[in-house]
Amino acid sequence: MADSDPKRIADDLERKARDMERRSEELGQRTEEVSREWQRKRSDPGVPGAPPPEAGEEDETDDG
Repeated sequence: MADSDPKRIADDLERKARDMERRSEELGQRTEEVSREWQRKRSDPGVPGAPPPEAGEEDETDDG
């Protein structure tokens, strides 16, 4: 049976929103880590399958 208590519904939605925000932040951090790792690999000529970055390409993933 569905819960119709507005307070409970609001609390549940707030909890879900906090969880989604936390997961979004974690995903953003992981994306940055993977991007930095890929750039390091591309800069290392000893890493097979990681072509060196083209001119100006290194700055595309650097936010500052």
